[in-house]
Amino acid sequence: MAQKTDSSDESDRSAQRAAFHSPETLYWDLPGPLELELGGRLEQVRVGYRTWGRLAPDGRNAIVVCHALTGTADVDSWWARMFGPGRAFDPGRDFVVCSNILGSCYGTTGPTSVDPATGRPYLGDFPRITVRDMVRVQRALGDALGVRHVSMVIGGSLGGMQVLEWGLLFPELVGSLVFVASTARHSAWAIGLSEAQRQAIRADPRWRDGRYEPRDPPDAGLAAARMMAMCAYRSMASFEERFARRTQSEELFAVESYLRHQGRALVERFDAATYVALTEAMDTHDVARGRGDFEEVLRSIRQPTLVVSIDSDVLYWPAEQREVARLVPSAKLAVMDSPHGHDAFLIDVDRLSDMVADFRGEARARPHADGQAVERAFDEHGISLFVLGKGKVGAELLDQLASQRTELERDYGVVLRVVGISDRRGTAFDPAGIDLGRWRERLAEASATGPVTTGSAPALLDRLAGLRRPVLVDLTAAQGMDEVYEQAFRRDIDVVGSNKLPLVVAQRRIDALRELRRQHKRHHHYDTTVGASLPVIGTLRRLQRMGDRVRGIEASLSGTLGFVCTELARGSPLSLAVRWAHNNGYTEADPRDDLSGLDSARKAVILAREMGLRAEVEDVALEPLFPAALLLPGTLDELYAALRLHDAAMAADVARRCAGGGALRFLARIAPRADGRAEIHVGPIAVGALHPAARLNGVEAMVAFTTERHSDLPLVVQGVGVGGSHTAGAVLSEIFRLYGQGAW
Repeated sequence: MAQKTDSSDESDRSAQRAAFHSPETLYWDLPGPLELELGGRLEQVRVGYRTWGRLAPDGRNAIVVCHALTGTADVDSWWARMFGPGRAFDPGRDFVVCSNILGSCYGTTGPTSVDPATGRPYLGDFPRITVRDMVRVQRALGDALGVRHVSMVIGGSLGGMQVLEWGLLFPELVGSLVFVASTARHSAWAIGLSEAQRQAIRADPRWRDGRYEPRDPPDAGLAAARMMAMCAYRSMASFEERFARRTQSEELFAVESYLRHQGRALVERFDAATYVALTEAMDTHDVARGRGDFEEVLRSIRQPTLVVSIDSDVLYWPAEQREVARLVPSAKLAVMDSPHGHDAFLIDVDRLSDMVADFRGEARARPHADGQAVERAFDEHGISLFVLGKGKVGAELLDQLASQRTELERDYGVVLRVVGISDRRGTAFDPAGIDLGRWRERLAEASATGPVTTGSAPALLDRLAGLRRPVLVDLTAAQGMDEVYEQAFRRDIDVVGSNKLPLVVAQRRIDALRELRRQHKRHHHYDTTVGASLPVIGTLRRLQRMGDRVRGIEASLSGTLGFVCTELARGSPLSLAVRWAHNNGYTEADPRDDLSGLDSARKAVILAREMGLRAEVEDVALEPLFPAALLLPGTLDELYAALRLHDAAMAADVARRCAGGGALRFLARIAPRADGRAEIHVGPIAVGALHPAARLNGVEAMVAFTTERHSDLPLVVQGVGVGGSHTAGAVLSEIFRLYGQGAW
C-alpha cells in the first residue's frame, strides 16, 4: 500500500520542488474519487505523507500533525525540537503522521498534478477545495494506515483550522486537540490579506488566467505575494529588532533585502496556482458553515483542547484564540509572549514543545535533549562557531543568537551551534554546543586559562577543526590575532571578525596571510571593521568589481569623535562630551585610542588596502583633535581631569575653525599615489555647509567615494557607525554569508 516513488514523470519544476521535501516521503492513492464539499470531484487523489514511530497493535497511539500554508509533511525539519523523550512528540511511544494537504504541490494531489481528463496540470483550473476536504483525505489516510484512535491532532495557522475540523468531523475518533495561532473562522482582515496576495499573482502577465506554462510560471507575482505575507507573519517589533533602518547596500534597506530573499526562496519551492487554491480554501474556513450558530458549534467540541496564542500575532489576533478558549468547554489557553509575531510557533519551538508536553502530562524537556532529528539537521546544515570576546559586540552577538537563533536558522536554512566562547579569563568549549541561555555562567565556570593567544590557540583550533563547518569569530581588540588566523586557515577554519588589528599589521604580513587563505580556500569576512553595520567595504568592493576606479575617499570613521565634534559645536565642554560618549557606550572601555585618532587611522589603512594600495599605519599623517599629552595612560578620572584643563582652549579652537559658518569634523582622506601607495591624512577639518560630512549628527559615520563614474558628486554611505547591537547584527550577516559562498 505504501511505496516509494520517483519523480521521473513529473515536470522539471515538480522535480525542483521535490528537492525541498524528504525522499522518505511515502505515497498512498485514495481508492476512489473524492467528492468535494463545494461541488465537483477529483477522480484521482494521491497523498504524500511521513510517519515517525510505530503504530501500536490496537491502533490507538497516533498523533496527527497538520502543516501550514506552504509547509510540507517533513515535521522533523520545521518542528525538529518537538521530537524526543519528554517533548511534544515521542516516537518511542507515539505514531506521528503528517500528510501534505490536499491542494499541495509536494506530492499530494493539487493544482500541479495532472488532470486525467486533459493530460495537463490543473493549475488555475483545479476545483475549489475547503479545509474540510483536506481533513477528510487525512482521515482516509489514517484509516488505510490502521489508525483506530488519534490521541492528539496538532497544527498551527492553516494547520490549526484543520485541527478544529478534525474535532468537529470525527469527535469519536479524536482524543485531544492542540490549536496554535489560528482562528475558528477566517476574518475579513485575513481574507483581505490573502486577496491582496492573490492579486499580486494574477497581476503577473505570466499568470494567463491560471493557464500558465509550468516551465514559465508567474514567479514575480508569487514572490510579491510572499513578501506581503511575511509582513503579516512577523511583527513590527521583530522587524525593528532585526533590521531597524539598517542598509544592505547603498540603495537597499536590510528589510528590503530580507523580503526579496523570502520571495525568491518561495518561488524555488512552491507554485502560484497552489498558493491561490490554498489561500482560497482558507477563506472558506468557518466552523459554523452549515452547522448552525458559531458559539454553539464551538461549545460542541468536547475534546480537551490546548489553545496557543501569540501575543504579537497580527495575522490571527490573540482575541481570536481567546474566543476559542472561552467557548470550547474543555479548553486551556496558553500565551506565548514573543516579539516574532505569527511565526513564533515555528521559531520559539522549545517553548511550544513545553506547552504541549505539559498539556499531555509530560515532564518538561531537558535543555540539551535535542533528539536525532536536530542532530541530522546539524549534520546537513550546521555551522560550529567559536566566539572570541564577550565585550560590547561579543555579548550582544551571543544574546542575539540566544533570542533569534531559531528564526535566523529557519530564514537562512542553517543550524548554528556555539561550541566555544572565550574572554580574557578563560574559555568554555563544548562540541555539543553551549546553552546560550546561560553562556555567562558557563564562561564563569570555565578554568582561568587566560585569553586565546598564539600559544594556546592550536589546541583549541584542533578541537574546532574536527567539528561541522568550523568558524572562528574574533570580536576582540587583541594584538597578534593575525597569527591565530593563520593557524585557523591552516586547519581549514573560516574567520569572521570585527577586530581591526590583524588587518593593519605590516603590508608584507597581510599579503602573506591573504595568500595562505587563498591556498586553503578559506574565507575571512571583516566588513564590520569599518562602519559597523554600514556597507562601507561592500560598497567599495562593488564599485571595483563594476570596473569603476576609486580616485579618493573622504570619511568620518570614528563614532566617538563624531559625537565629540557634534557636542563641541553645541558649546559642550570637551571633558563632558568625552564623558557622555563613554557613558553612552560609544567608546571602548578606555577611550584613548578613539580620541587619539589612531582608530580612524587604522580604518583608513584598511580601506586603502581594499583599494589595492599599499599602506602602513605609521605612514598616516595623523593630526589629533587635541594635544596627545592629554591622553597619557591612566584612569578614566585622570583622563577627564586632564581634558577639563583643556576645555577653554578647545572651545576657542572650535570657534576659530568654524568662524566662517563651517562644521568641525574629524575626517580621513585617502588618495592613491603614482607608486601604488596610499596617501592618508587623518585629523580635524572645518567643512562647509554643502560638504557631505556637514550633515552628520552624533555618532553617524560617513564615507564618500569619488570615482571615475562618481566624479562630480561622490557616492556617499552614511548612518550609525558605532554600537554593539549594530556590529553584532552585521557579524551575524557575515556568518550567514559564509554559508552561501560554496567554499564548503
